[in-house]
Order: sequence, then structure tokens, then C-alpha cells
Amino acid sequence: MEPKNQKKFQKYIQSHYKITISLNKPDVEKIKKNLLSEIKKDKTRLMKQTARKLMAYASVGILLLGLGYNILKDHLDRSGHQEPLNIGQSVIIETSNGDVQPLSEEGSKIIRSKDGKVLGKQNGAQLVYLHTHNLKSLSYNTIRVPYGKRFNVVLSDGTRVYLNSGTSLKYPVEFLKGQDRQVFLSGEAYFDVAEDSARPFKVHADEIELVVLGTMFNISYYPENPEIQTVLVEGSVEIKNRKMIDYQSIKLKPGKMGKWNKKTQKMSIESVDTYIHTAWMQDKLIFRFATFKSIRHALERKYNVTIKNLNGDLDQQRFDASFDIESIDEVLQSFSRSYDMDYKIVNNEIIIE
Repeated sequence: MEPKNQKKFQKYIQSHYKITISLNKPDVEKIKKNLLSEIKKDKTRLMKQTARKLMAYASVGILLLGLGYNILKDHLDRSGHQEPLNIGQSVIIETSNGDVQPLSEEGSKIIRSKDGKVLGKQNGAQLVYLHTHNLKSLSYNTIRVPYGKRFNVVLSDGTRVYLNSGTSLKYPVEFLKGQDRQVFLSGEAYFDVAEDSARPFKVHADEIELVVLGTMFNISYYPENPEIQTVLVEGSVEIKNRKMIDYQSIKLKPGKMGKWNKKTQKMSIESVDTYIHTAWMQDKLIFRFATFKSIRHALERKYNVTIKNLNGDLDQQRFDASFDIESIDEVLQSFSRSYDMDYKIVNNEIIIE
């Protein structure tokens, strides 16, 4: 290696080492001081180019710290080195000012408007929005919950929303006086809606619109499922299909489930045990006469795994099952005792033969 390249390489190694050490015990000001000191040591043209590169590395290090050290957890590999968790597996909030930020379930964060006003506060797995009366126009945030996690949001009107794994919710940071309260859902959520007779609460899920005043209900709308299901726990809810010419609608009573079939474009109602459909909030899975295909999708979301089923007949089999604290391996073992199937687990992928 040429001497000038050797020198540049050594500079890079030193800077990378300091950034790595700092991530384990973050001190942003110290990082800035040390890196700027390194940059100033040489003032030749060659070293100025190196300095620009060092600043780039410094920016990456400071950006990672700026995202919040609380999103980085200690994870020991076999050699004993610490590595940060994949930020892509964190709960994500897309704010009204265009920022995309991860939220740590053990951390806290202040959510602000474009002009710096406090809109809400996160504490652990819950984000609470304030009723500030400061906003004159609608401004939306979006929460995205990855597989293997759950999260709760309290909207500015006091409505509580419990989000299941693999769910996203788009909502105004503050509802405006005289306007309907509207949110947009993909995935599964349990709503405890604050009563407000002057402002109906509407949930949009694909072609379905739910209209309520104050009630408790669970709605499940995952793209891979053939139906959009709404289970009413308390109060009343009207389900509308906004795109049909005849503008279909049905009204639910507590203990009823309204189903919208995406393929047939038809609605139906049936009586259900509401606990079965809300047990996920207690980290439980309960299946009654459910196809294995729907079960494995639910397992993928809960355990953050990919399940590849090579046995087509198995997908059509129906099961009654309940799971609580079991590992994914224990869950699969229980199915293998009632159905002749072989499986293997490789990292986060499960292959059923």
C-alpha cells in the first residue's frame, strides 16, 4: 500500500474506532471534540480531503446517537461483541414535519409540531397526544408497528387505540372543532373511543368505514386476510362500504362481528365470543375452527418469523388452539402432535414439509 493511502487508512480506522466506542457509552459532545481534533491535525490538501471523509463518518455516528441511544440494546453474539438491534424492527413514527423516528418500548420521546410546540409524549409502549387547541388545520402522524411488537396511542380527544403487530395507523395529531374525527388503519387495533356526540369517530380500512360516537371495538384488516372483521365489545357501530353503488351498511350490537368479504364484496353478521378476538392485547392467541393458513399468518406477526408451508393440504385444515407464553417451537410441536407434519427452523424462517 502506498504511504499516502496507508496514512488515510489509519485515519479512517482511528475515527471508526472512536465512533464505535462512543456508541456503547454515548457522549455526543466528546465525539464532536475528538473527531474535530483529528480533522485539524493535518492541513495539507490531501488531509483536507481525508477530513471531509472523517466528517462524514462523524455525521453518521452523531446521527445514530441523535436517534436516541435508547433504541440501541445490548446484543451479544458468540464472540461477545455488542451490536445494536436492527432499527428496522422498531416501532416507527412518521411525524407531520416529515421526520421518521424509531420509538423504543423502554424509552421516552417528545413529539413536536413543525414550529417546535409539544404535541405529545411517549413513555414506553404508549404515546399520548395533548389537546392543545394550537392547530388550525389537520396535520397527520403515522405509527407503524412491526411484527413481534405492540404499541398504544392515546389520541388528542382521549380515544385509546391498542395496535397489534404488523399494524399502521394514520391519525391527526389533534382533532379540529366541528370536524369528524377520522383515522386510517391497516392491520389490527382495539379502539376505546371517547364519546363526542358532535363529532363522530370514523375508522377507514380499505373500502370499509366504521362510524361510532363512543364505543369499544376490535377491527382486523390485514392485506393477506380475505375479510375485514369488526367485533363490537360495547356501544354501537355502523359499518359502511364507501365504494359500492348501493352504499351497503350494517349496524352491530355488542357480541356481534361484522365481516366484509373482499372477494364477494358482501357483508355479514355473526355472534362471537369477543374475548377470542381481543385476547391478543394480553399477548394471547386463541383460534376456534381456524384454518392453518390464517393461523400461520398470526404466528408470523406475533413471533416475527416467516413460515413457508410446502404442504398445501395443511393450510386448509382447521384447528382449535390457544397459546400464551409458548415459544414458536413449542407452538409448532403442538400442531405436529395432531397433524403429521415435519418442520425446521433456520434463523427466523420456518419451513414446513
